[in-house]
Amino acid sequence: MAIEITDDLVRAAADRLHQGGWAFSGRQLYYAACADAEIPRLQVASGEVGLGLVLILVGVIIGQRIALVVVGGIGLMLVGLGAVTHMAERRPEPLTRVLAISFPEFAQRFLSGDRTYEGLVDGVRATSGGGTLVVCDRPDTAAVLGANRERIGAVSVATAADRPAAIRGHRVIVIHDCDPAGCALAAELEDAGADVVDVGLNPRDVAGRRAQVVEGAPARLPRDLSDRLDQAEMDWLRSGRRLEIATETPEALVIRVRSALV
Repeated sequence: MAIEITDDLVRAAADRLHQGGWAFSGRQLYYAACADAEIPRLQVASGEVGLGLVLILVGVIIGQRIALVVVGGIGLMLVGLGAVTHMAERRPEPLTRVLAISFPEFAQRFLSGDRTYEGLVDGVRATSGGGTLVVCDRPDTAAVLGANRERIGAVSVATAADRPAAIRGHRVIVIHDCDPAGCALAAELEDAGADVVDVGLNPRDVAGRRAQVVEGAPARLPRDLSDRLDQAEMDWLRSGRRLEIATETPEALVIRVRSALV
């Protein structure tokens, strides 16, 4: 379950993303706000059992048979209910985390008009400056890395669509969503002759993890990825699920890139 997303909640999420001077995208703000809107699972079993034991004790202290039967009986019921509740609370939570609203609705309500957030990047232009080339599958990912480039080092940032044509023999860092197109990007760049380091999201990174996964219609892989992914990973991609790199903070994205520069 999730609470309603409000202007105050979005503003607080934006302030948290920008803390330390980080620049962030509208999609990162969306996922951060949805995370803040999640209602955590309540743990009530211990309270039910505790209250039940107290009522049983009260019945014993009173010492009257009727009180023991009535109050103690209620206490026993609460202890039993607590045991049942405890078993239910031990069940693992779903791996897919709740998204309170869709991104288009979020963008219309909170990213349009005269609303401004300090640190929000709205451009999609790549940046150049020499050094290692970082290729992103999404323009907003490129915009975030470009805006935070001073924290990375000597890199150039480009989208997959506007990457340089001559990359044969060059080292290229790829960062992408966990979806068919994103996971195929590294293979495409290798075909072009680049020395690729993949620091994006792949299905193996999602396995067993509670994440803000988007579910859609079954999808086709744009190319054969059997040399990079196992059957379970390819089936995950074909299922229509995807996990966007925007679920991570700007700092986490920079750390991914910097890990490939070592």
